[in-house]
Amino acid sequence: MERLCGKNNLLNHEDGIVRVPFLVKGRLVAPPEITRAQIESAFEQAGKGATYVKLAGAQALREPVIDRRTMRYTGDYVYQIMPQVDAAGLIETDFDAVATGLYSLRVEDILKYLETILATIVKNGGLAARVLETARLTSEFPDAFLDDWAASMAVSFDRDAARRMIDGELSYMGRPGGDFLDGWVEAGPGTLAGERPSVRAMPTRQLHITAGNAPEVPLVSALRAVLTKSAAVIKLPYGATLTGVLFSVAAAAGAPDHPITQHLSMVYWPGGEENVESVLFAPGAFDRIVVWGSLETVASVRSRTPLTRTVCFNPRYGASLIGREAFDGGLEEAAARAADDVMIYDQKACTSSLVQYVEATSEQAGEYAQALGRALNERNATMPGFTAPSAAGRVKRLRRGRYAGAAWFVSNRGESYASGVVVVPGEFDILDHPMCRLAVVRPLPSLDAALQYLSQNVSTAGVYPEQRRLELRYRILSSGVSNVLPLGRCGRVYPGMPHDGILALNELVDWKNG
Repeated sequence: MERLCGKNNLLNHEDGIVRVPFLVKGRLVAPPEITRAQIESAFEQAGKGATYVKLAGAQALREPVIDRRTMRYTGDYVYQIMPQVDAAGLIETDFDAVATGLYSLRVEDILKYLETILATIVKNGGLAARVLETARLTSEFPDAFLDDWAASMAVSFDRDAARRMIDGELSYMGRPGGDFLDGWVEAGPGTLAGERPSVRAMPTRQLHITAGNAPEVPLVSALRAVLTKSAAVIKLPYGATLTGVLFSVAAAAGAPDHPITQHLSMVYWPGGEENVESVLFAPGAFDRIVVWGSLETVASVRSRTPLTRTVCFNPRYGASLIGREAFDGGLEEAAARAADDVMIYDQKACTSSLVQYVEATSEQAGEYAQALGRALNERNATMPGFTAPSAAGRVKRLRRGRYAGAAWFVSNRGESYASGVVVVPGEFDILDHPMCRLAVVRPLPSLDAALQYLSQNVSTAGVYPEQRRLELRYRILSSGVSNVLPLGRCGRVYPGMPHDGILALNELVDWKNG
């Protein structure tokens, strides 16, 4: 990786510029040389708030630098210079090469491939560290979050974890999933004619449109494509391009001739770009389209891909249900657990708690809100977060406008917003939530009353205490919620975990009869 990047001057942060390569069917494509003057001129013409411009033979992203000490914008930028995208060149058309190379791989080949990728990154630890430090410059997440993610990256490529995902998510008729990836499996006692039907899980051609709300999202998509040994295109997201590019360079350096690398592309284009998406969304271009993102992104992709099976991970949010038992000596414990769920990727993740339903009187809700505010302040001290000016502005407008009558408990860091708790006795519109360490507390006479506010838009409900969780679990799940977990454990993940109510790998293969 070091040699490859050094030879082509890639992934070095120099004068605020990072030259970012794409992986296109196993080939690393470098951007042309662009000067800072050319970049700044293009962005000046595009306007003050522009984050993307096109240049001669290239495209550029602009991300504002955040001071890691104050967690505020410095006024500087990091510019990522990338190649342009040839949409037609991303589509897999050599079916013989796919069938004889990629599709003929066995599970053991997949596991060895992941080990090679991880070993290549570890061997080039200096480059990996520099890339992550560059990503840190513009990341809105606390350093502790990024450190934990980097440390856990090895788990994503772990042989045993990958095997558990394959065997668990693709299991069928009592047989482990790996059997169905490796070959044909007899699936029944036979027909009246004495035939023995067989079933196999076949790879697909996949297009993954990822989101940048967490740095691991593009890697999750890449991992799912690899585990199903599928020809795939991963669209890198604004805000999390470099983590995906790290995988790309490791694949190109450590396993350039491997069939998985040869049929993998990781690129960027701005969402909605017609000359790219009209080609990629055309019927027959892909067998699966996987889309993460906002309501607008998901709706747009769905409307433009009616003939392609589309797997959507819709924008969702987390909620907390706190029983009256918290006021019998458990208030501080409940507040600490709830604060942990608020902190999941600073409320950018779909499992993070935005609204907390508390079985309490108005006075008790105020006591709980103050305890939660103290717990969040403790986390602010050890893991200071970034609040975008737009989010801080939304908090001010909520306090002065629609929720002016609510009880607000806001903490600042210097003169800047750090976190807050608001007790809202009436209805709260989730679309008003600014997602910046703000917990909305809603006092209710019983947790039963909270069930009416839960729906398929809620991914995760954290419940306290445990006995109440067990009592309410099925009723909560019947409302459309995917996960009912102990309060404070809503960030829990494990290999093969259902995602938004589905086993993702199962959705990404074609189950064939033969």
